Amino acid sequence: MSILDQLRLDAFLSTIVYSVLGIVLLVLTIVIVNYLFKLNLHRELVDEHNTAFGIMIAGLAIAIGIIIAGTILS
Repeated sequence: MSILDQLRLDAFLSTIVYSVLGIVLLVLTIVIVNYLFKLNLHRELVDEHNTAFGIMIAGLAIAIGIIIAGTILS
């Protein structure tokens, strides 16, 4: 196995690890926000069809994703 192949394998594995880590941190943050603010995500989104709440959660997910990506890339 040449050095170039090893570098590609290392880059691929680190990408997978950081992707999984980012997704886990994003889900964990949503769960913590749900718990801290006593929200009921399922009721708000599914039962009451609260579009504004869905947009808020999407914005939160995007913001946290940008923060996690910036942290991982630095």
